[in-house]
Amino acid sequence: MAVRLVSDLHGRFADLPSAVIPGDTLMVLGDILDLIDWADISGILPEVVGRERLVEKLLAAAREGPQAAVALRDEIMSPQGEYFQELLAHSREQYQRFAEVLGEMDGKVYVLYGNGDIPQLLAEAIEGLGNAELAEGRRDIDGHTFGFVCGAVYSPFRMPAEMDDASYGERLQELGRVDVLCTHIPPRVEEAVFDVVAGRPVEGSETLLRYLEENRPAFHYHGHVHQPAQRELRLGDTRVINVGYYKREGYIHLHTWIST
Repeated sequence: MAVRLVSDLHGRFADLPSAVIPGDTLMVLGDILDLIDWADISGILPEVVGRERLVEKLLAAAREGPQAAVALRDEIMSPQGEYFQELLAHSREQYQRFAEVLGEMDGKVYVLYGNGDIPQLLAEAIEGLGNAELAEGRRDIDGHTFGFVCGAVYSPFRMPAEMDDASYGERLQELGRVDVLCTHIPPRVEEAVFDVVAGRPVEGSETLLRYLEENRPAFHYHGHVHQPAQRELRLGDTRVINVGYYKREGYIHLHTWIST
């Protein structure tokens, strides 16, 4: 049995059964839902809101600052808004397709939610699958302790799966020491958070950085940054590895205990 990891599927998951060897363990590190692809402004949000209208709203929010970004989030995702029911239907349908794909796989699947996911809908979709679970906390896998932490720290839009860094740190501290840590987001280290195509850093976690320094897991796996300045780095005793942008690259990372 091998352990393989993917992240940032953003709607690409139909090919997973053919890409993973039967019997292997797969870890999906978040952003399953294709809410929006910033590369070409495609995805569920542009379909629901309208591409041109959404671009106008996004540009206006960028000009006006964080409060405008939160207001736009509320406009689109408020249950009382004009877009919410259609957004919910599209998202639920996509998660259901994801669950059906997981059900076809021969092997255990551990799933995290990322900043671009809607946790409740994802949990509902995979509930009851015999081979897959929404992972949070500690799991013993192949003789080693893996730790799983879902979610992300706040972006300007403050999405449903995001939280302040202190709350994120509480989830980390509940784990205690583990051999392998799996999250969606990276620690707040420039090489890990800077996206070279976007030309800017994305959100990383300061409390995650402190956790790694204090607890020194052998590996930390994450995604979130699609085109990182550095895909792998070492922080003390820990190898920090971005497992890749599956939607565009189709890359599946193979976990190995060779740490030198």
